[in-house]
Amino acid sequence: MPSISMKEAVQTAKTTLNDLFSDDAPKALGLEEIELVEISGRDYWAVTLGFHRTKSIKVHVNSMNDFFKPAPQIENRVYKTLFVDANSGEFFKMEIRLVQ
Repeated sequence: MPSISMKEAVQTAKTTLNDLFSDDAPKALGLEEIELVEISGRDYWAVTLGFHRTKSIKVHVNSMNDFFKPAPQIENRVYKTLFVDANSGEFFKMEIRLVQ
């Protein structure tokens, strides 16, 4: 049984994410998913957060036909899953969450 509540895990995940991305502060940060998972015999809260980041891309034009094509859609919403130890409340790791 976890010692850390879901709400505590979410707060730890948000604080950690804001700290790690302090140079490009997340905007519109929101909870997407949370679940209790077991990794190597330990329980972790897997907290998925979604947020907006500033991104820029270079569009390469190889021919006149490429010039008239619409630019590819760029998704600025990013999803990260942060793992918080369910007993100690310590941040364990962060993974990118790909959404299709």
